[in-house]
Amino acid sequence: MSLKKRLNKPESITIGYALLGIVWIWGSDLVTNALFSDDINQLAVFQLFKGIFYVLITSYLLYYLIKRLYDQVNERNRELEILFTNPDLGIFKLNETGQFTEVSPNIQKITGFNQKELLGKSFLDFTPENQQKSLLDQINSISQNSPEKGFMLRYQFLSKDQKLIHLNIFGIQLLDTKKEKIAYIATFQNTTPLIHSLETLSKKNQQLQELAYDQSHLVRAPLARILAITSLFEDESLISESDQKALIRKLEISAQDLDNQIRKLSKKMVE
Repeated sequence: MSLKKRLNKPESITIGYALLGIVWIWGSDLVTNALFSDDINQLAVFQLFKGIFYVLITSYLLYYLIKRLYDQVNERNRELEILFTNPDLGIFKLNETGQFTEVSPNIQKITGFNQKELLGKSFLDFTPENQQKSLLDQINSISQNSPEKGFMLRYQFLSKDQKLIHLNIFGIQLLDTKKEKIAYIATFQNTTPLIHSLETLSKKNQQLQELAYDQSHLVRAPLARILAITSLFEDESLISESDQKALIRKLEISAQDLDNQIRKLSKKMVE
C-alpha cells in the first residue's frame, strides 16, 4: 500500500493527531516551565495563549479534513447523478444467496419490474432456463476470485413481458469486517438497443449479399442471352428467316426473364 493511501486511513489520521497533541502538550509545557516558572501570572497568560493557538491549529486541521471529505462526497454524488440520468445505466446489489437487496429506480423502465417486485427475488427467477446453468458457472467462478478483483459478465434478463434484455454487468464483491464475502454490488448497462441495431445491420448485410448474388447471376444470365442473340443479327445473311423468328422469340423470352429478375431485385431493395 502506498504512503498516501496509508495516511488517508482513519486510524492513521487519528494516531497522528494523538501523537501531535501529546508532543505539543509535553514540549510546550517544558518550554513554559523553563521560561515562566518563577512568574505565576505570566505562566497563566502563556498557557492561555498556548491553548488558544492549539485550538486554532486543530480547528483548521478539522476544517481541512471535513472540507476534503465534503468535496469527495459531492464529487461522488455528481458521478452518481451522471450515472443515473442515463436511462440505460443502473446499479443493483445482491446478497450472498443471489437475491436482490437494492436496485436503482430506472430498473422499471428497462425491465418492466418495479423495485418492490425485484427485492428479495433471486436473479435466477429472471434468467431464461436454458441459460441458468451457464450463469451459475460464471457466478461460481467469480466467487473463487480475490475480492479485490472486479468482475464483468453478460446477462440476459427476462423482462416482465417475457422479452430478453441484454445487460453488461460490472461489479465487485463486498466483505464484512471478518473479510467474509457477504454481497455483490454491480452496475449494469442495457445493451439491448445496441444488440438489436447490430442484428438489424446483420440482416441488411445479408440482404445486400443476396442482392449482389442476384445481380451477378440471375440478372446477368438473361442479359448475356440477349447480348448473344443481338450479336447474331449483326450479319442477317448468315441467318435464315425461320432462324430469325426463333431467335426473336428467344429474345422476347430473355427480355421477359430479365424484366422479372429486375422486378424481384427492386422488391428486395424496397424491403
